[in-house]
Amino acid sequence: MKKIALLCLTLLSLAATLAAKSQSSAPKVLPAGTLVLLETTEKIASDQVTVGKTLLFRVRMNVVVDGKIVIAGGALAIGRVKSISRATFNHPEEITLEVQYAQAVDGQQIALNGAEQTYRGIFANESTIVEPAQTITGTVMNNTCINF
Repeated sequence: MKKIALLCLTLLSLAATLAAKSQSSAPKVLPAGTLVLLETTEKIASDQVTVGKTLLFRVRMNVVVDGKIVIAGGALAIGRVKSISRATFNHPEEITLEVQYAQAVDGQQIALNGAEQTYRGIFANESTIVEPAQTITGTVMNNTCINF
């Protein structure tokens, strides 16, 4: 009788452990509109890049859903130079950067929306320089399932 009771307790313990594991590894939904803070990773000079040039960004802080990190701080993100307004005699150059994707913890690329930032130079007839670690924000474009 003791052996049967011990066997039942062992099976219940195993079932509870498996249930807890299946709940913790269940996919999480990253909702559309979730804010993602990013930063530039390199010095970008408006007179040395062209429209469409691919740029690397870095996620500035963890994005968390239900207590789980879905996009880790330090993860890479991809963006581009969206536009460049060349300098004139009266106006400095402007450069607009756009972030398009950030990498989730499961490796998939998460599409970002509205993630563009315009930088303007200081002096007329000069190029614009965007230093590393400049903040740019984006929001998640679509509801996305993240697998753990």
